[in-house]
Amino acid sequence: MKALKHALVVMDKPKHDQIAFQRALALGKALETAGEGAPELQLKAFVYNPAVTDSSLDVRDQTTLKRTLTQTRKTWLAEQVAKAEAQGLKAKGDAVWTEALARWTCDAVDSSAVDLVVKTVHKSKTLTHTPADWTLLRQCPAPVLLCTRKRWAKAPKVLVALDLKRKDRNHARLNKKAMEAGCKIASLFGGEVHLVYTITVSSVLSDLDIVDARKVQKAAATQAKEAMEALAAPYGIPKANMHLPLGKVGQGVNNTAAKLKADLLVMGTTGKTGLKGLVLGNAAEKVLTRAQCDILALKP
Repeated sequence: MKALKHALVVMDKPKHDQIAFQRALALGKALETAGEGAPELQLKAFVYNPAVTDSSLDVRDQTTLKRTLTQTRKTWLAEQVAKAEAQGLKAKGDAVWTEALARWTCDAVDSSAVDLVVKTVHKSKTLTHTPADWTLLRQCPAPVLLCTRKRWAKAPKVLVALDLKRKDRNHARLNKKAMEAGCKIASLFGGEVHLVYTITVSSVLSDLDIVDARKVQKAAATQAKEAMEALAAPYGIPKANMHLPLGKVGQGVNNTAAKLKADLLVMGTTGKTGLKGLVLGNAAEKVLTRAQCDILALKP
């Protein structure tokens, strides 16, 4: 896992619980305790109010309103920086006037040294339902940690979702990154690592009786088990922590996470920029849409 030197924290509005900020503080303190040095926390408070462009206001009033709203957020942000510094962590804050939170964040990562983006998920029926969350997952060059309200256990369970179906370099690199990141975080917090890969068989082939579904599943399970054990060997992950559910990818991963009461799901994503960035890939979309715990999404 790449050394974490700079973390960009998307701050919640002052009226909300600062979940992402708290998670970033905990990670920083864990790294400091491990003797690896805590990252500098770049706290970004996003400010925007459409009233500033209200045509009924003259330019002077619009400017005054924008300045007042921004300064109020800066004052609050200075208090959050002080909280981080009181815990021995480096932090700096900045209030950003923009409606396009995710786009601004992606651009900031592109133009500066940011190793991790931390953001709270504002959850409805699904975890990553907001356009901002999806934009970050699909297009942000840096790893993205999306945080839920669920508190981590004292010894958190970290579930690493692997893609053992594709054999290309990008997916091999993603599997390795996910393994390293999952093991690193588990080590920092005294937790344990579990691995998951969902074995699927085309419903079309099964329905048409073109293949023996059970035979195909058994062969796929054998291959996946061997591949998973080979990946896990350097990290000392026990076989009891390796899971190979049958079924649909999203259900298999998320059902495993639910059974384990996982605190963090680590997985690779292959979202791209431009028009291709509109999708992450079918498997990743299905997993991320229904995940009920924190997610650490990594890029190749």
